[in-house]
Amino acid sequence: MRKCLECGAEMEGRSDKKFCSDMCRNTYNNKLYRKARNVISYVNRRLASNRRILDSLYSDGRTTVSKSLLEEERFDFGYYTSSSKNRLGRTTYRCYEFTYSSDKHNNITIEKD
Repeated sequence: MRKCLECGAEMEGRSDKKFCSDMCRNTYNNKLYRKARNVISYVNRRLASNRRILDSLYSDGRTTVSKSLLEEERFDFGYYTSSSKNRLGRTTYRCYEFTYSSDKHNNITIEKD
């Protein structure tokens, strides 16, 4: 006799059946993918928070703020959507539509697409 992967109940029917009900199938898959969803949710929250901070500090054109101001706002420099090196060899970071980079004096320049 085959048993349900979630609740262990004995099953009848198709030979490749794994679950006794849709509820057991959903519960099993929710448990299986919960950890991955939690990681993705955490990263998305950090990116959204960084974007919100950049948006609140940005004014038309190009904005320069101190790194300490971003740190006070709880900006997390470890989370960004992409990075690249510009022609001067300086790394620029993107957080959705915002681009930011730092200079040698720890000032952060923010630009928006």
